[in-house]
Amino acid sequence: MTKNTRSLSGALLMLMIIPIFAGLLACMPVPIGDPERSRIDPDLNGPWAIDAGGDVSLYLFQPYDKRTWLVVGAEIEEGSEAEIDDLNIDTAGDVFAALQTYPIGSDGITSRTTIAFKAWLTKLGGVQFMTWEPVGGMNSDGSFTPEYWFVFKVVKETEDRVNLYLVDPDYEGFEGITTPDDYEGNDYVGDMRRTWERALKRHAKDPELYGDDPWVLHRVPASAVEKAAELFQEVIEFD
Repeated sequence: MTKNTRSLSGALLMLMIIPIFAGLLACMPVPIGDPERSRIDPDLNGPWAIDAGGDVSLYLFQPYDKRTWLVVGAEIEEGSEAEIDDLNIDTAGDVFAALQTYPIGSDGITSRTTIAFKAWLTKLGGVQFMTWEPVGGMNSDGSFTPEYWFVFKVVKETEDRVNLYLVDPDYEGFEGITTPDDYEGNDYVGDMRRTWERALKRHAKDPELYGDDPWVLHRVPASAVEKAAELFQEVIEFD
């Protein structure tokens, strides 16, 4: 894998304004699990506010089929014609309050930055993992396989709160695995995915495998679901 085959979707992702991805380096060079053999968890369907250390955005887990989700993220911003004093989105509660308080659109709240992933679940070593694959981009050679994936351990705290712990690709148990920079073949993902999965399965219950601070999913309350749906319709332009 050479630099000139880097995923444009990956490059764009790292440049997105959405704060929770700014400067994020904890990404895997392969996806984990087979989305064709996965099954979504219906309990995760719908809108959530994701808090990554104080950087909060609104996300929609939309079932694409029985196996995968389309995950769409939107940063809540003030509309171009709105007159809102100090729109501060620092917590999930701020997201819910904004949805319940302001209209959706140019005269209220909107989002000028959206991002999308294909997501699926995989169980390895008795641990539930979720893989996020960036979508909507193309590589410089005309192919569509991304350069990296986000892989999380999934921990359900309650029905309305889920913690996602990022897998650390620099974990010591991964030492010795050929990296994309050292790979000399033509299909890194196809050749190396099983190797990464075996290592992940072997060390799945080691706390050192994961980042200390989870991304916390807070379910959007029923009182704000309709407005969340309206915001996604506004920014994705379904019509």
